[in-house]
Amino acid sequence: MTIEVIGALTVLAGFWGLWRGPVAAFWLLALSTLLGAAAALKLPALGDASVPPALVLTGFFVLSVVLRARMRVAAIESLTTAGPGFWILLFSVYAVVSAYFMPRLFQGLTYAYSLARNDAGIGIVSLPLRPRASNATQAAYLVANLVCFMGVWALMVRGEAKAITNALLASAAALLFFAVVDVVTHYTGTAFLLSWLRNANYRMLEAGEIGGLKRIVGTFTEAGAYSYAALGFYAFSLSLWLDGFRTRLTGALSLLLAISLLLSTSTTAYGSFAIFTLLMLFGALLKLGRCQATKRDCGYLTMVALIPVLLLVVVMFMPSVWSALTGLFDATVSNKLASQSGIERMRWNHYALQNFQDTWGFGAGPGSVRSSSFVVALLANLGVLGLILFVVTLASAFSTGWLVSFEDVVARAGFRACMALTGAACISAASVDLGLVFAIFFALAASRWRLRARVASEQAESNALVGAYHFRLQGAQ
Repeated sequence: MTIEVIGALTVLAGFWGLWRGPVAAFWLLALSTLLGAAAALKLPALGDASVPPALVLTGFFVLSVVLRARMRVAAIESLTTAGPGFWILLFSVYAVVSAYFMPRLFQGLTYAYSLARNDAGIGIVSLPLRPRASNATQAAYLVANLVCFMGVWALMVRGEAKAITNALLASAAALLFFAVVDVVTHYTGTAFLLSWLRNANYRMLEAGEIGGLKRIVGTFTEAGAYSYAALGFYAFSLSLWLDGFRTRLTGALSLLLAISLLLSTSTTAYGSFAIFTLLMLFGALLKLGRCQATKRDCGYLTMVALIPVLLLVVVMFMPSVWSALTGLFDATVSNKLASQSGIERMRWNHYALQNFQDTWGFGAGPGSVRSSSFVVALLANLGVLGLILFVVTLASAFSTGWLVSFEDVVARAGFRACMALTGAACISAASVDLGLVFAIFFALAASRWRLRARVASEQAESNALVGAYHFRLQGAQ
């Protein structure tokens, strides 16, 4: 094991968070999820795999929760039967078991595109199916996601929703800051200033341009990874703005994040942003039809409706800008599948679906097959059962009804972020691991199930006390 400089700093920060408590540890964890291109540790025994700072800080965060009795009990309660926690536990256990058994059960039966490290560097190559280091690393990531979910759930149900929200909004602001730094350092020839944050053993695509625009990567490995995280924070901030929480801050963050997504030159960003916008439009129109729309719902509808008008003005008065926009659209969307990257990704998906068939629908185990779509990755790595378990897991966190508390607002924002991230993953995710950012947002969304049950229990208890009081009063009379 090799400890990097950033790893030593991560460990020191982790001990500080452990000393300060779960809220401080969560702040560190939330901020560390932005360091997608960084490595705290490197493990030569697992193919020189990089361990990101977020994974290390997840351990400290979970430990800070475990050391406190009330938090520990709440974390265990998150796995209650029939709740969202139970389903994510079932999905994670099945995935970890599959990561060990499936590559051995179907060894040599098919060829799969996998991540390979050798003297020539890192690349995706077609190899006979067999157990690999990536099976162990994927299993570790999924376990980390599960325990992160449990810890964030515990914070939510123990009254720390505001602290969680503040940490996530600060992370969104930090994401935008590093995006600006990435662009500025690129055009000023000082990109080396971020090199200490790009020390992971991954393929780095930080210097690319499309149509004269710098591909925004921030502190991630490539534009798609940046847009994935930015989309989650955008959905979270937009939802909070629509529900009236700190509207100046959340409105500014959601607007700036939307602009960064549009400037990122990422196909994933454009596709997932469009899908999420359509879902939000549908929800706003539904509320408008029921006469339940707020001023912010109407404002959102107005802003989206003005986009075609703005495009018409650009066509009429700024033809050069329109030409640049259409060129960018052609390069990132309409001609994407004809590009070398698009052809390569479609090849991955083609062979991943072949792996799904070759393993009779059971999948080859997480980490065995590389693809370019989350749905394809689920089928190729976890089979039909894995796909069903994930759908049930996500659906279990969905809830309707009036927002009766601030926790409800945060939970709904978390669910919207999960939907946005799932849409982005379906476009370009390479594996079944949706990351710690998804685990955090899913914990927020799932906590609404427990909070609503608690409110119902308190109301029933209150009604019982009122009934008992009236019974005694009638008896006294």
